[in-house]
Amino acid sequence: MERADKPIFEGYALVTDMDGTLLDKQKEISPDNLAAIHRFVSEGGRFTVATGRIVEPAGYFARQLPVNLPAILYNGAMIYDYEREEPLHQTLLPRAAEQALQRVLEAFPEIGAEIYVQGEPYPYTIRDNAMTARHRGIENFPLQAVDEVKSIPADWLKILFAWEPVLLDQASDEMVRLSSGTGVEWVRSDGRYFEMLPQGATKGDALEQLLALTGLELDKCVAMGDHLNDLEMIRRAGMGVAVGNAHPLLLEAADHVCKSHTEHAVADVIGWLEQRIRSERP
Repeated sequence: MERADKPIFEGYALVTDMDGTLLDKQKEISPDNLAAIHRFVSEGGRFTVATGRIVEPAGYFARQLPVNLPAILYNGAMIYDYEREEPLHQTLLPRAAEQALQRVLEAFPEIGAEIYVQGEPYPYTIRDNAMTARHRGIENFPLQAVDEVKSIPADWLKILFAWEPVLLDQASDEMVRLSSGTGVEWVRSDGRYFEMLPQGATKGDALEQLLALTGLELDKCVAMGDHLNDLEMIRRAGMGVAVGNAHPLLLEAADHVCKSHTEHAVADVIGWLEQRIRSERP
């Protein structure tokens, strides 16, 4: 039972995906979501984001919010503290990922690829296409083009492959096969994106590391998302939430399904959590 005399959200953590979850179709934080998050934090809650975005693009939104926990970035390859402006944990791709990248590029000459390097503010694009150009526009980072894999600095955090959704659907099994035995894992973060991550560096792994770093309890952690890169996170959280617009596998795995990201999903979850806590109090 929760004590009635303490702030309603004390001891609770809320970790939300950004695109398709926190952000609406215009890639903005709704006033309803913003107000609810401020209330959640003022009542003792701990809040942060978990996203495939990198430090600065994610920071644009994180700095609009009362984030009081480190953020999960690069789809789980980094835990970043925006207050201290430094990473607290990073997991790098093995060197064998370079060979896997080269194999994928040779097998699929039209696929786009962005390589994210430790300490670099923007990714290197080794092959540009319409989908990488689109991604660059959304994230608002410049084109940093290279012609050869060997021209990319060492210490990679992740590789994002971008292509038309139907073409990625057709290619994904072969892409996984081409990287077999290299110590990587794959996640579909969007219909247009298929990402290569270090093994053990999903959002779910990062969530467990974040809670261990901060001493928060897993059973009092709410994690919410919409796509396959959020699946491990909502499976491992004490309360996993899928937004109404989520991928079917998330809807099936979630403990709770909330409103769509176009209907102030985060505010809806905070209201649901409050009702749940109050119902458990004496």
